[in-house]
Amino acid sequence: MVLVRRAAALNLLNFSWGIGAVGCPFVVAALQGSQRTSLLLFGMTVCLGFVAISLGCIRMPADTKGNSKKEVPLDKKIWTNRFVPILGALFFIYVGTESSIGGWVASYARRIDTGSGTFWALTPSFFWGALLLGRALAPALLRRVGETTLASAGLVLASLGVLVLLIANSLAVVVVAASVAGLGLASVFPINIAMLSQWFGEMASHVGPMMFALSSLGGATVPWLVGALSSRFGSLRVGLTVPLLGSVVMLFLYLKNRHSHRLT
Repeated sequence: MVLVRRAAALNLLNFSWGIGAVGCPFVVAALQGSQRTSLLLFGMTVCLGFVAISLGCIRMPADTKGNSKKEVPLDKKIWTNRFVPILGALFFIYVGTESSIGGWVASYARRIDTGSGTFWALTPSFFWGALLLGRALAPALLRRVGETTLASAGLVLASLGVLVLLIANSLAVVVVAASVAGLGLASVFPINIAMLSQWFGEMASHVGPMMFALSSLGGATVPWLVGALSSRFGSLRVGLTVPLLGSVVMLFLYLKNRHSHRLT
């Protein structure tokens, strides 16, 4: 029950992160028509500067009551546990898969769209919008099904979405496929984070930083791999087999370890 509540809360938190990802393609599409996309970069610079200043002005109150828990000493044996590479793979592959689809779907749609409009630039919004919708619905779904069941079902849906994307021959099919993929991936990352606490308990504070580092590495390298394969074979479809493979591998890992419990 604790894991379900944690996964539900993390889905809502991740929901707020994706709002900008949904809205940004609309700005790109509007500026693309007038050849002024550079304004977006200037706007982002101003916004990031404002965020930096705001964070610098925040003063977090010190814990003067001494109620904070003492950090649990690191047990070095934890690094030899088989769940470390499994969870690391889930973090790495998930962020890489999400970033690959969200980052490349507009380019893919542009190659399929033969018109002169800029609707293709909006296709990432359908992916991220479906991702947001899924994360908004996840807390309610987690009251009825287990977290690994929801993640596994989502990965089946995501795999189907990417597969349809690979055979799409019209912009409408690309939009539907991207939406299905986004909806399927929605709950996976928050559940990954919840599994971190379930599998490692008090050791999660030591294992967590490495997992988030692996997720960042996945987000940086997997989209690059998609581009490299696309250039090598002259087809973005070939490159997008990478996120399809990623979804299938994550599904296998979830099904293989669906009955695993806390280790510490």
